[in-house]
Amino acid sequence: MKQWATTLAILSLLPATLALAEDFNTISGKLYKDATIIRVEADGIVLRTKSAIVKLYFSELPKEVQKSFQYDPAKTTVASSPYQKAPMNVARPSALPAAIEKLQRQSLLRLDCTEPDAKAWISPKTWKRYDAWEKENLTKNLAAYCHPHNRSICILDEQSGRKLASYDPLRGFKAY
Repeated sequence: MKQWATTLAILSLLPATLALAEDFNTISGKLYKDATIIRVEADGIVLRTKSAIVKLYFSELPKEVQKSFQYDPAKTTVASSPYQKAPMNVARPSALPAAIEKLQRQSLLRLDCTEPDAKAWISPKTWKRYDAWEKENLTKNLAAYCHPHNRSICILDEQSGRKLASYDPLRGFKAY
C-alpha cells in the first residue's frame, strides 16, 4: 500500500515537471529544446537545457515572447552596444579561467589575447571531441575571456595552423 501511494505521488508530479520544459526559438532561428527557465532578469531569461545553461537576451527573442515576460526596453540597464547584446553561452566567470588554465597546463590550448582579434591554437584531438554546439560555445567563451569588450577570436589547429573556427559579434560564429 505504501509503495502504491509513493508511485501515485511521483506520477502526479511528473506532468508538472514536464510542463515547465519549453522550446525557445530566437529571432536568428536558433532552437533551444526542452529548456527550463531558471530565472528572469531585466534584460533576458536564463535557461537550462540538457547540455548547458544559457542566457537569452530579450532582444534575441520574438516580440510575443518578450510580451509574455513583460519586457520593457526602457527599464533595462544594459547598454545598447552590440557587444553586450551578442548571444553568448558563457560559463560562470570564476570557472572559465580555471578551465582555460587547465587546458593550457595540459598543452591542449595556447592563447594569444594581445591582438584586437585574439587567437587560440587548440589540439586537433581536443577539437574533434566537441560537437558543433560545444565548438561554438568554446569559441565564444574564449573570445569573452580574451576581450570582454571586443569579443572576437580565431581558433587554429595547433599542428597545421589551419583555421578551425572564428567568432565576432557582428558576423557570429563560423566553423571551417
